[in-house]
Amino acid sequence: MVMREIHLMCLFGSVLQTVNTRINKTENTCLESHCTCDEKQKNATCTGLDYVPHIPGSVEQLELIHNNFSDVNFSRRFLSNITKNNINQFKLIGNFINYVEKDVFVDFISLKSLTISEEKQLNVTSLCNALVFVNTTHLERIHLYRNYWNNIPFDVFEAMSLRTVTSISLEENQLATFKFPDWYTELKNLKTINLSDNNIIHLNLGDDVTLLIEKLDLSRNDFVRIPTFCDKMKRSQVPKLRSLILNGNAIRYLYPKCFSCMPSLQNISLHANRLTVLRNNTFSELPQLKHVFFQFNYQLKTIEPIAFNSTSLISIHFGYNNFRFDKTNNKNARFNAEQIFKHTPSLQFLDLTNNYLPSDKTTLGLMFAHLDEMKYLILQAVCLTELHPNFFRNLTSLEKIILQGNFISSWAPETFDNMRSIKYINLRNNLIHTLNKSSLSENILYQLEKLDLAKNPFTCTCDLMWFRNWVRTTKVSLADDFPQKYICNFPAEMRGRLVIRYNPTPESCEPTNPFIVIATILSSFAVLVIIVILLAYKGHTYIRNYCYIMRLHRLRKQGYLRLNNSDDFEFHAFVVYCDADREWVHSEFIKRMEHEQIKLCVHHREFEPGVPITENIDKYMNKSWKVVIIMSNDFASSDWCQWECDYVQERRRRQGKDACVLIMLKAIDAYHMTSGIRSLLHTTPYLRYKKGIGEALFWQALVNTLRRPLSVPPMAI
Repeated sequence: MVMREIHLMCLFGSVLQTVNTRINKTENTCLESHCTCDEKQKNATCTGLDYVPHIPGSVEQLELIHNNFSDVNFSRRFLSNITKNNINQFKLIGNFINYVEKDVFVDFISLKSLTISEEKQLNVTSLCNALVFVNTTHLERIHLYRNYWNNIPFDVFEAMSLRTVTSISLEENQLATFKFPDWYTELKNLKTINLSDNNIIHLNLGDDVTLLIEKLDLSRNDFVRIPTFCDKMKRSQVPKLRSLILNGNAIRYLYPKCFSCMPSLQNISLHANRLTVLRNNTFSELPQLKHVFFQFNYQLKTIEPIAFNSTSLISIHFGYNNFRFDKTNNKNARFNAEQIFKHTPSLQFLDLTNNYLPSDKTTLGLMFAHLDEMKYLILQAVCLTELHPNFFRNLTSLEKIILQGNFISSWAPETFDNMRSIKYINLRNNLIHTLNKSSLSENILYQLEKLDLAKNPFTCTCDLMWFRNWVRTTKVSLADDFPQKYICNFPAEMRGRLVIRYNPTPESCEPTNPFIVIATILSSFAVLVIIVILLAYKGHTYIRNYCYIMRLHRLRKQGYLRLNNSDDFEFHAFVVYCDADREWVHSEFIKRMEHEQIKLCVHHREFEPGVPITENIDKYMNKSWKVVIIMSNDFASSDWCQWECDYVQERRRRQGKDACVLIMLKAIDAYHMTSGIRSLLHTTPYLRYKKGIGEALFWQALVNTLRRPLSVPPMAI
């Protein structure tokens, strides 16, 4: 009896353990087929539902994306399945929500980040009421983007529960104006405001508002000038603002006063605006400015001499402006090469990608002459064809230089020698054929950490042997795509082979003594001359007879000794006509002639496709016994017909006037008459075509002319 009870207890324990295992396993996976969970990341995503399901207890980040909540009461009760979770990030994206109850977020006591996006139908006032009842002291980020709302309630962020918020995003809506009310000053922890991708024209900070934000994003709005941040007393309303982003607006002018009342500004971004001129001292009112982002300003035409005047400026991102740095010393000067960076003594980073830099010996040397602190220089795709040593002679602190995408093929050995701190050189995608031991000095190679020479057209000959050996032994990194992008381009038999697999022997690349080469050539030439003299002396009779036979063969081939007849050719005649007379040629002329067993060569029918027209004309004229020229005003106006007419003149000169048959299809008036046609008509009889009376005589005369043998042409033997 005791044994039976023990057995039952063991069995019960086993069943209980199995149930617990299944329960634990279920908690680590999503129960709904429309939800996906990541246990390690502690997040879940649900889509395609009309209710909020249970999710594993470990989930802390929940995304409800593209569900259908249009007909539900979006309230505290509706979210009750997830309120037991310790949710700290909650996203509602494209769920067709119409209205939210004010208690909807009450149970999210651990919430740190709230995102509501693509909810176009959501009543914004109801959301405002719901934010008042947020029951958490941890909320840091509120993202209300891509909802396409036209306006935001005045008091949307006034709730006391939002005092801990550090970031607010209202991007990709349709706001036309935005005003900061007085209560914004109560958001002591607010650091970032994102208002990008709206339709804002004017930013109103009010009269007594002082914002403690550090970053303000106003990108892709409709600003035509820099917003003012001064109050009536000319004091700053954004004393802690460090980053101001104004990309993609319609700003046309910049003046020093534009940046007044921004004492802490460090980063200013002005990509893709409509600026045409950068004025002197544009940034001089910003005492802590460090980074200027100024790209894609295609309308920029002029930079005044001290536009970048700033002792604190560290980096200038000036790429993709298509600015031409090649007019410096005339009345239409675009910039001053000597002054442009002279007043930025702290500059460490400069990006000039996709502008135009001249390769003359002085311009770049003057531009970079005062950049002693420069560490990173980007000259990508700036149309450089040469690198002169004086370009970089003052860049002694430079650590990285990007010269990718230019037309550089070589440079002087001392070009990079002054770069005592250089670690990275990028010469990718240029026109470099070879590198030798003097291309980069030993000091430069010793301190380099990375050298990118990929996608250059290397010439794999003995001149590249030093470089081939160096890449096999060096510890310098040669880009991530080495050796795949280091490919031979010349000679033809090496094209497509990897440079690393080019294996010439040292013996084959040893230089040959030039005196030995000269002596060998002279000796060979002397032996050849002696052999020629001996052959001429011994066989002069045979040579004279051979020359006579060759001359005789040439004269026969030219037709001076034997008259050609139609049996010697593939066609009776080659037909020259313009396309405007094509209908008559094909429906009348060709039809009648071929009925008379006269075979004609017509370019529309005989010429070989893909072969140049001049080769076709030459080939098929040589296969034709005679040439028929059908003339009209359209013929005289055609350049190709005139060229063929001139070509026929050579045939007529060699074979006589009977080699050409002229047909006047339509009379040529004085306006269209050319000297070539006039000369041809004066020296060669022609047949005139006229429909009706006499037409039969025309066709008979034409047939007889085409069958008549050639007469003896003028010749001199």
